[in-house]
Amino acid sequence: MRKPRRQASSASRPADADGRTVPGHRADGLITGKGNASAIGTLVERATRYVMLVHLPHGRGAAQVCDAQVETVGRLPTPLAI
Repeated sequence: MRKPRRQASSASRPADADGRTVPGHRADGLITGKGNASAIGTLVERATRYVMLVHLPHGRGAAQVCDAQVETVGRLPTPLAI
C-alpha cells in the first residue's frame, strides 16, 4: 500500500498548473454520501477539465484513496497521463 503524500496548499502550485495551460496537472476531491455511509473520489485534469470518478472499494481512508487514485490515473487517456 502506498503512503499518502502530505497535501500542499494551492498557493504552492506551479504557475503552469494554476493557469491551466499545461495538461497533466490534476485536482482531487472526495464526495461523501448521507451520513458518510458512502464515498466516491474525483480527479479533474485542470487544463481540459476532464473528470474521472474514483471507485473506492477498499474504504475511504487516506491510503485507500491514494491507491485508488493511482489506479485511476493509470487509465487516463495518453495525452492526459503526463
